[in-house]
Amino acid sequence: MLDVHIDDFFKDASAILLTGIQQFPVPITLFIEDISGPDDMDEFGLHSRRHLEALGTLVWLKDEGYIRFGTPDRQESVDEFILTSKAFTRLIRQLPDTQTPVFRALYDARTDGNSTQLTQLLSQWVLKPDYTD
Repeated sequence: MLDVHIDDFFKDASAILLTGIQQFPVPITLFIEDISGPDDMDEFGLHSRRHLEALGTLVWLKDEGYIRFGTPDRQESVDEFILTSKAFTRLIRQLPDTQTPVFRALYDARTDGNSTQLTQLLSQWVLKPDYTD
């Protein structure tokens, strides 16, 4: 079960970062459902676990300095969402073997459903803490 949660984290992180680079440099409203898929709220109006995981990934990326946004709106969206310079510069770097930008490789891995490649790309090229810009 832990592997699935980590795979979802990398899938959500890539969706968030790719949305940011597609819209860069224009701040946008980002809906959590655009990351996690449709939300099945329970009978008490609480969001699904999957929805909350995507929101958690969004908040973590903000806390780590990869993105900026305003206050979340009822856990459904965030306004003024934009990549930081840190994320932007890491995403536009080229992979050494292929000269492909990291964002393009991430997009291809997401399109192919290759969670192993997604995890590797994000771990090595984007989220690596000792990476120097």
